[in-house]
Amino acid sequence: MLKRSKSRLWRAQYCHYLASRYGEALICAAFTREGKFSSSMVESMTGEKVERHKQYSLDDVLALIPNEDRAPTASNTVTHNAKFLCQLFGLPIKMQPVVAFVIVMNANLGLKGIADVLLDDDEGVLERVLVAKSGLDSEDIIKQLDKLANCQLIEEVSFVTPYLMKLPVPLIPILVKQPLTSAEQLMAPLICQSREAQFSLSQFGHVNTDLLANYLSAITKQPTVGINILLYGKAGTGKTELARTLANSVQRSLLEVQSLRLEEGKLVGAFHSRNPASQRLVYLNLLQGLLSGSSGSLLLVDECESLFVQADEHYTKEGLMRVLEQNPVPAIWITNHAELLEPSFIRRFKLVMEVPVPEESFAYAMSQQLLTSLKVSDEYRLLLAEKPNVTPAMVGNAVHVATTLKLKGTKAEAILDEVIEATLEACGEDAPLPKYQGELVFDDSLVNFKIVKEQATSNEQTAEILASINHAVEQAMPIRVMLSGPPGTGKTAWVHHLAETHGYELMHIKCSDVLSKYVGDSEQNVARLFREADKQQKLMLIDEVDSLLSKRESAHAQYEVQLVNELLSQLECNTMPVFAATNALASIDSAVMRRFDFKLECDYLTSEQRQALYKQVFGIKRLTHIEISTLNTLNQLTPGDFAILARRQRFEPKRDHRATALALLGAENSRKQGKPRIGFIR
Repeated sequence: MLKRSKSRLWRAQYCHYLASRYGEALICAAFTREGKFSSSMVESMTGEKVERHKQYSLDDVLALIPNEDRAPTASNTVTHNAKFLCQLFGLPIKMQPVVAFVIVMNANLGLKGIADVLLDDDEGVLERVLVAKSGLDSEDIIKQLDKLANCQLIEEVSFVTPYLMKLPVPLIPILVKQPLTSAEQLMAPLICQSREAQFSLSQFGHVNTDLLANYLSAITKQPTVGINILLYGKAGTGKTELARTLANSVQRSLLEVQSLRLEEGKLVGAFHSRNPASQRLVYLNLLQGLLSGSSGSLLLVDECESLFVQADEHYTKEGLMRVLEQNPVPAIWITNHAELLEPSFIRRFKLVMEVPVPEESFAYAMSQQLLTSLKVSDEYRLLLAEKPNVTPAMVGNAVHVATTLKLKGTKAEAILDEVIEATLEACGEDAPLPKYQGELVFDDSLVNFKIVKEQATSNEQTAEILASINHAVEQAMPIRVMLSGPPGTGKTAWVHHLAETHGYELMHIKCSDVLSKYVGDSEQNVARLFREADKQQKLMLIDEVDSLLSKRESAHAQYEVQLVNELLSQLECNTMPVFAATNALASIDSAVMRRFDFKLECDYLTSEQRQALYKQVFGIKRLTHIEISTLNTLNQLTPGDFAILARRQRFEPKRDHRATALALLGAENSRKQGKPRIGFIR
């Protein structure tokens, strides 16, 4: 008979006594007596010190089964927790020994190994043992274990491959060491309680928080499945903070569904899964199952796009859709990349809402709480709120740097600017190009409008058209105006002035905002810009429109025709005033011209206007006879030409620019005359 070693490797967390009893039952129930087991397998199951590198027979293993339980507390804990899980998941009490086997097999690798060896020769041995211990038939056992698999407490149900009945790794120590009395105790290693909300709903005024809060409040009063809300928008716009504030407003605990945890200083998957997305779905399903009877929680799935991108690669789309349709606990999903989610997924969300970069007024209000400790001025807060693309997260990070350096007032303001600008540049969103600002103060009396001849009716007057345009802009009507004429005549300046007069932000669109080297991207850019103008109620100015809307018959490629077609389609559906400016009206597609309600041409300055601008630039009241005479002959000057004089004065204030002004203006005028033709006939 095999002698026992006096040395033992007993560890309570490995449940050696219970593992040995289950192992003994499997060996005794097996039809074969030919099995051989490695020393490590036997040692792991029994806790007995055995001879290394030796194969043990069935009788050898039975001889090493411990007669005494050296860790009865652990055994009692497993028995108690098996009963607790039966109650938690609604299993009959007869399932207790089956659930206990699952716990012990996950805690003790030796039992798992011995079961695998026996099952290689006798596929029914585990089934017979569990049926005998529970008093249930095999179909009932599978049916009950399926309840654990459905919520991902175990991976799969199988009598033939028991290693598939894996428990989440973080739960195994709890099930072995801690007698459980509540679901919260079981979830302790899985739960990540979201931080307390820092803001109030009123500080998210750029989002329809009334709809979000009222909806959440209504659905939390009655048990409903499939409640999912998708919040999307640029990174750092406050989506997670909004979720925390919403949970606080409906007095629910917000639990974050994460895929990584910190273990001994290393980030590892909570389920040791090679695929974080798959693991995260397991985590989500388990929490949904454990919280299904709770009415005090919301789940938060942040940066959720990876779950949808990897559908059909690591799990089925249908399975992910069922998660969205059948979850008993309401969940808020957050993404910075909504474009990565297929429409079939987005349609499964009960409520979808964008969280944009806060508008100026809301950014100003939101920054008050963040910036109070730094004692920055109200003027600085206003300037910061005016900066485009600056998100609350960027401000928060910059505040952290300034606070760490113990800076306040103007010193803090300088650091905030430096940190925020560096972040914007690294994100590819460096400070936007300066807004249009004319060198000269705009004067609409210096813009000479006239009706494009072939577009005019007999009784139509320019003043009437300008009045109609002003009225349409004031009422935010979807008017379309084509402006043509030589460069520098004031087309762009007039549209900017019009937007400012009526209190609208102007979307100034240039070729670089639209054209792309990738086929199809240019059309998408056009559609995106029109959507943005509609959503943010902006006037549109398409500058140098001839480069986008050239005649289709002269197009060299199909994508050029497609771009024109897309612009025509968007013009048919525009909801805000649209202005287009061109220096080459003749090259524009005739179908495009028909889409514009009014066509105006900006002409060169008159003699009186040229003299008035000359006086304005140099700050003088009278002109010399030479200046008057010369200016009267330069009949192709524009306000842009006089802006050149103003710029030169700003760059070189000590120089006498008046002495060279006529020569400069004469050169600009001559440049517009065109090259003379060769030959005698004119």
